[in-house]
Amino acid sequence: MNVRYPEMPNGTGLTNRELSSQWNSIDWSIVSETVNNLQSRLARAAKNCNWFKVRKLIRLLMHSHHAKLLSIKIVTENKGGKTSGIDGILWTSAAVKMKAAYSLTGKGYKAKPLKRVYIPKKNGKMRPLSIPTLYDRAMQTLYALAMSPIEASTGDLASFGFRKFRSTKDAYAYMRICLSRKNSAEYILEGDITSCFDMISHDWLLNNVPIKKSILSQFLKAGYFENGRLFPTDKGTPQGGPLSPILANMVLNGLEAELGRNFYAQKDGQINKKSCNKHKINYTRFADDFVVTADSEDPLLKAKEIISIFLEQRGLSLSDEKTTITHISTGFDFLGWNFRKYNGTFLAKPSKGSQKSVIQKIREIIHQGRTWSQDRLIATLNPIIRGWSLYHKHAVSSDVFSRLDHTLWCMLYAWAKRRHQNKGKKWIYHRYWHKIRNRAWTFATGKLILVSFSNTKIGRFMMARLDKNPYLDMKYFKEWRKRRRNFFPATRQSTLDQFLADT
Repeated sequence: MNVRYPEMPNGTGLTNRELSSQWNSIDWSIVSETVNNLQSRLARAAKNCNWFKVRKLIRLLMHSHHAKLLSIKIVTENKGGKTSGIDGILWTSAAVKMKAAYSLTGKGYKAKPLKRVYIPKKNGKMRPLSIPTLYDRAMQTLYALAMSPIEASTGDLASFGFRKFRSTKDAYAYMRICLSRKNSAEYILEGDITSCFDMISHDWLLNNVPIKKSILSQFLKAGYFENGRLFPTDKGTPQGGPLSPILANMVLNGLEAELGRNFYAQKDGQINKKSCNKHKINYTRFADDFVVTADSEDPLLKAKEIISIFLEQRGLSLSDEKTTITHISTGFDFLGWNFRKYNGTFLAKPSKGSQKSVIQKIREIIHQGRTWSQDRLIATLNPIIRGWSLYHKHAVSSDVFSRLDHTLWCMLYAWAKRRHQNKGKKWIYHRYWHKIRNRAWTFATGKLILVSFSNTKIGRFMMARLDKNPYLDMKYFKEWRKRRRNFFPATRQSTLDQFLADT
């Protein structure tokens, strides 16, 4: 049945077929180019502190039909696109997506309460996630398109979380620069903010984030449903909303400059790190996790006090238990790596916690797959092994990869032995393992081969320059991405023909 919708904001009534045809005929390259141009103008205006122009460009982007289309595309095609909010509505058809794009407007906007769910954390506790409806997610994504270039132009240079063309590997590379030399800083302040996303002051956000207060207030104070009850949200940003990571970055931005004003020399009001950094103060942050380095404990105690005052103004506080000062010879964990100097030699390895995590995950899959076929088990394990090894390939990981391969072999042999308790080792070997190239014990079938951790080559990560803005220096990042592709070659996997040829 061809249902006719009510009048759209563009003044035309459209049928399902017409809406679907419009969505399917969109040229996404033109849409992306239009939005990128607006974002570049926003980034340039924010960098020049031209806030009148910033507000004007935000309004222009909010009313851009192409920006609305891109927001709908992002919301419906990401991992959470099949998860609904409290209204249970999903946008699956092209007609519904096009209708949503026409109806996306801030005029009279009122956000619906969030759906509260919990996911496990590494420490065994549960992390609360607040899931907005798809319409609210699209509205937040639309504003995130505007806030992201502003945050990139005004934020800390050594902030690597939730930023375009930045990742944990950039934070790793920067930490290596700060700590690897013989005369580098030897003391590290590991910072932990207590419930960062849940404690951010709404008043600070409303007074400092360049979003219309009536809209931002709807995002922040929508409340959430849990066990059939509606709870108010008087502080914090909901974890699960597309705009929340950018807001959290905006709250913590300025900390690098605050440390600079207290520890670096200034000339004409500008911080000059090169001229005076006698305490070897360096600052690295990814989301709400940060590290500060120094040549002794006293500057770090002062830095801790400065950070506490900075966070207090934003409704946040440092955790006294988890915020510690460590010597580089003892080592510390950051973003899944352990940074430490062994007799003056700096090494960064996959942390023991990260190793235990991947082993536990593999053990659970093997236990769950006691009755699976070998092909199914290999297909399930390969993405986990490949993803973990690629994440750690730029660190000092060769010995760790070899140990994990041995642990994996032991678990797989126990899996095979359990299936054939009356068979000997030689029979089990010929049934599940094969000699491929120079490897005698390769867990494989006629179709699939299990990827090993040590298949991944170790290589140095190439960090993008900190002073480059992804919205202003597009040519630089285009060339940088081409060079970086060589860092992520596919892990070696034999096809069935190659497998048969090798055997």
